[in-house]
Amino acid sequence: MLPAVLLALASCDKIDSDQYVNHTSGGGSGSAWLDPAQHAFVEKYTGPSCTFCPLADQTLDAAHEQYGDRLVVISINDCFTGQGAPHAGNPDLRNEAGRQWEEYAIGTASGIPAALLGRDRSKKYSSAMSDIVPAIGEVLSQSASVSIALAATRVTADSLSITVDLRMLADIAAPMTLTLALTEDSLRYQQTYTGQGVVDDYCHNHMLRDVATPVWGVDIDASGHNGEQRTATFGYRIPASLSPAPVLANCHIVALVSDKATRRVLNTNQCTIEP
Repeated sequence: MLPAVLLALASCDKIDSDQYVNHTSGGGSGSAWLDPAQHAFVEKYTGPSCTFCPLADQTLDAAHEQYGDRLVVISINDCFTGQGAPHAGNPDLRNEAGRQWEEYAIGTASGIPAALLGRDRSKKYSSAMSDIVPAIGEVLSQSASVSIALAATRVTADSLSITVDLRMLADIAAPMTLTLALTEDSLRYQQTYTGQGVVDDYCHNHMLRDVATPVWGVDIDASGHNGEQRTATFGYRIPASLSPAPVLANCHIVALVSDKATRRVLNTNQCTIEP
């Protein structure tokens, strides 16, 4: 068993090719092998001026109550229709990573709310999204092809150490990527809500604040054989440009393991940030 390697960032925020080591062979802490379950990943496109987006929030909140932490959601403010623009005096949480994800996932002219499940572009969920709840259940009933465990620890005021453990639970022939994202809960700012007008103190959860890796992830150095294990520790500096600055007690690190060619998400998991 090889130890994880700590990689501190010198001057960049992103974990890029010269700032990480592809997963070394061997297991890490062993925690990954305790959670072989399939998790479901929902990316939801939303915006402060989207009148029906709170209905989608209600659906996904209810789904989380039903499925627990095996459901991982990232909310992305729309970058193309104007509905993702903030109300006056509110923070603008649109970002370049979200723009690229949205262009790929639902296109530049799609209405919101809109969501994908596992980055499967054959089915887009919209409006109140009641049909996504049984679809999440179907994903969670499947056997996982790869397990993910991760932990994030605050190192300094603006930097984190993120450890990722992977284990292949089936043969995976295609090259894979790992994407790490920073999300934040309990952001309170205005939201237009159908039938209620503008709600001043709406609670926005799962908001994408940054993608720590390149937008589409970093390559996983693995043959994909069943039973193969990988572990690595990454250093990540939270960009000073994020405004408002993330409250780390309200944040998660989300990990996505994806098929490199199709970008379909094979599995996901998330963790809080330890002080």
